[in-house]
Amino acid sequence: MLLQTSISSNQVALLIIIPAICWLILILIALYHISRNSSMSFGVKVLWFIIIVLAPFLGSIIYLIWGKNRQF
Repeated sequence: MLLQTSISSNQVALLIIIPAICWLILILIALYHISRNSSMSFGVKVLWFIIIVLAPFLGSIIYLIWGKNRQF
């Protein structure tokens, strides 16, 4: 006999909404940090902004891990 579990639509929605909110927060933190970083030139800020817009998840993680503390 197969074990059947009933997953409600609310549970599925939470499985989608919670990671999406975390993803959005990650992107907003990276963009906020870029806008407030006074050690970056305008061109570097624009480049990071474009990277984060084109590849939001990966771009924001790369910026927060690698680019945040670099001097350009």
